[in-house]
Amino acid sequence: MQVLELIPHTKRKGMTKARAAKIFLARNGICFNCGKQIKQGDGWFIEHPDSLAQGGSDKDDDLWPSHTKCKPAKDATDAASKAKRDRIVTAGWDRGRTSRMKSQGFPKAKPQKSATRPIIRRNEQL
Repeated sequence: MQVLELIPHTKRKGMTKARAAKIFLARNGICFNCGKQIKQGDGWFIEHPDSLAQGGSDKDDDLWPSHTKCKPAKDATDAASKAKRDRIVTAGWDRGRTSRMKSQGFPKAKPQKSATRPIIRRNEQL
């Protein structure tokens, strides 16, 4: 059985150019997602290998550069793992209601007697 624990909110520090450059140089410009060298002219950003929603850290030692083109696949994987965790956590949650209340609904309109006369709606005046 999987043991789940509360993941507290991780406050994100601001990403400055100097901080991004420091992380880029510390990782030799290697993309976290594809493992290839980021070349001049390639779009890149700083990636959290373990998403913050899953308990990842925002410390510089835990961050990597990543190609912008690699972002959609990583985001989809992160979203799927977060959704799975949320389903597991809330699977047995009971809202405290034993049955749902049903309303009477709207009153039924009287049937129209003839199709040759125009339909008169309640809000319209002739």
